[in-house]
Amino acid sequence: MMTRRKLTLQLTPLLDLLLIVIFAQYMEVKLVANKEMTRAKSEVEQSQTDLKSVQEQLGALQKQLSMLDQQRHETENKDYSTREQLGQLFGELFRIPEATIQKIVNRRSSDEAVLSAAEIAALKGEFKTLSTARADQIVDHLLTFTEMKKRFDVWELYVQQDNSLVITAGGIKKRLQPDDIETPELFVDEFFKLYKSFPQTKSVVLILVSYGDSQLRYRWAVTRGLPIVAEKMRLDSNGTVKFEYAVLGFRPDATPRP
Repeated sequence: MMTRRKLTLQLTPLLDLLLIVIFAQYMEVKLVANKEMTRAKSEVEQSQTDLKSVQEQLGALQKQLSMLDQQRHETENKDYSTREQLGQLFGELFRIPEATIQKIVNRRSSDEAVLSAAEIAALKGEFKTLSTARADQIVDHLLTFTEMKKRFDVWELYVQQDNSLVITAGGIKKRLQPDDIETPELFVDEFFKLYKSFPQTKSVVLILVSYGDSQLRYRWAVTRGLPIVAEKMRLDSNGTVKFEYAVLGFRPDATPRP
């Protein structure tokens, strides 16, 4: 006859072991959490340091940009003053007596085809205009050859101090607001729309660009977009019209050239 054995489990040691395991896991989780918190805190501190460094660099760049803009302003005004003096000199030269003008007309008539009454009047008017024009206008006029104007249409683009763009094309005068020329892409789109409303041009169009004391980004948008819109207009004319352009630089106002 077999004797039954009674199996007895001691729960207390098992409970102690379970508590030890749970406590060990808790300590491990807490240790990992502390490490993560320390790492996160270090990253935040590093980010704050980097942000401060970037802000300092940005401040230095802004200060440098301001200084460069001031230097640019002084240089442009100095250059304009030089052009003024040169223009005043030319203005004096163009104050030619009527008798001298008549001699020039007679000499030209004898050397070349006889001038018509309208051409003589236009020549005299040209001298009179140049003799009374503002100094910078005279310089600009000398840079824009009269003979060239006979064969070219001349369009003038001027970025004003308020950053708007004034377009003068013959007797047409249009204006684009700063929002219309904020980027090269905007300038190209808006200027092309205006071009479509212009009357038929000659076979060559010369686009002259100048600017006042305007912001650099608007000047950049116009000058950067100019080659693109010139090619776009050429393609629109099926290649029958050639569009040339030149950036003349700083002028204090948008007064049309004589």
